[in-house]
Amino acid sequence: MGNPEFTEEYDDEHRLPLLPPGARKESHADSFFASHIEHQLFNGPMMNTAAELFDAGPVSGAADALGRLKKIQRMHSHLEGLTATLLADTVEQIGEGFSDTLAELRSDSPEEAREAERSAGYYRVDPGDEQMINSNFIAEAAIALRETPQMVSKRMFYAKGLRYVCKDTLMALAAGEITLKAARFLVKSAQDLTPEQIEIMEHILLPAAKTASDDSIYQRARRFHDRMNPESAEERRRKSEASRKVSYWIDDDSGMGTIKLNHRADVIKSIASTLRWAADQVNDPDDERTSDQLMADLYADALINGWPGSEGTPLKPRLSITIPALDMLVDPTRALADLEGVGPIPAGLALQLAQDAPSFQRVLTDPWTGAVIDVERKKYKPTQGMKDLLRHRDVHCCFPGCRRSADRSEMDHIDDWAHGGKTDRDNMHLLCKQHQMFKHALGWKIQARPDGTRSWLTPHGLHVIVTPESVDVVESLDHVNDHCPQRPDPRSIPQVQLNSDIRRVLGYPVEPDPLADSA
Repeated sequence: MGNPEFTEEYDDEHRLPLLPPGARKESHADSFFASHIEHQLFNGPMMNTAAELFDAGPVSGAADALGRLKKIQRMHSHLEGLTATLLADTVEQIGEGFSDTLAELRSDSPEEAREAERSAGYYRVDPGDEQMINSNFIAEAAIALRETPQMVSKRMFYAKGLRYVCKDTLMALAAGEITLKAARFLVKSAQDLTPEQIEIMEHILLPAAKTASDDSIYQRARRFHDRMNPESAEERRRKSEASRKVSYWIDDDSGMGTIKLNHRADVIKSIASTLRWAADQVNDPDDERTSDQLMADLYADALINGWPGSEGTPLKPRLSITIPALDMLVDPTRALADLEGVGPIPAGLALQLAQDAPSFQRVLTDPWTGAVIDVERKKYKPTQGMKDLLRHRDVHCCFPGCRRSADRSEMDHIDDWAHGGKTDRDNMHLLCKQHQMFKHALGWKIQARPDGTRSWLTPHGLHVIVTPESVDVVESLDHVNDHCPQRPDPRSIPQVQLNSDIRRVLGYPVEPDPLADSA
């Protein structure tokens, strides 16, 4: 049946039997009495469990500790049920009240409303569209939950499924009777089923979900879905094939990464067989690589340099490595460099990569915070110099929670050029296309602060501070009083003599040694 932890995600709320926006009455309590009953249903059990944990006093032994762990698990379920309800209800209510919100903006700030409408026309988006409202709110909820928009988007899928489709499952979750994973497996398996089939699934599986393991519920839900799903096996295969893709991620703290190809089974087997055959042809007795290492190296070489005998790809990416020269001189064994788009890597690996680089670009960083404050300019065009500066200072899109790389982002004025904003490093930052649209057309506001950070205000009033990615030390930044960061007393900073070795590492001209000349 597959491992639920490694199953490819093809979840789509359009595969759930959802009523259209505006017809989802669950998110609009029809009376004061009903709203208070629902408040008690979702908050009462959580309050009782919290009180039990608080009143229990010190732990008296292993059995008592295990009992409290069960209550903590129940508390997690309470919270997740409430979270799902808040997500589904709020985005529905925003859509319902969008016309009133727009009318209020036109009345209170007509020029701002006209500019937002012009920007919406430029980006060819409708701010009142369900998808736009959904993605805009997900970005705000990601700030509130301190999660990525991708994680909150998955939460929203399950939230709508629980609130509007698997309603009994939501009540069992809010009551602390089932786990979050069990609830999500039921929502996932509800895709492509009719409301009647979903009702039968909950009737059969919810009693088991109160005691069985999560994996058991996953297998049972999958089996039920496959029996009840009216779609033919060929149609499911066609949809799966249409979702083929390549994805990748960077592994934490190792300087390594992973690339994943999702394709037809016969294609994957052919690629694996070809790599295995090519690895078996390596007969060099001095080559100490394992078979797995050989296959990995052959795969990488084929994609970057081409299969043996070919010329390779002309699309060689430009990578930037920032190596902290002073750290290297003080303690080379502990120094960390920064590989653009990856993050910290061992300085030894950085030097090895830099050794084969066709050119260097020196990056000047603030010695107290690590922030990039200037970039060596080898071209006269100021726009390229500014782009280089922002690329090294911001590293990625500066929208809260976005990690799109600098190469996938563009320079954007914080204070618009049309309103007197300058094209300088204090008023420029990187934004990807999507979040330029958020800023100009969907009501997000940004302000540059004296300490170099950026203050974002979401459409519904959340404040969030974004610090440039190159800043390592934030303790001296002042987000409250808008002061510039205070520098340490120079007398407390270790003094380093600017000798010829340091000058050479920093790229400065090496002055001749007068003693050597006299000799």
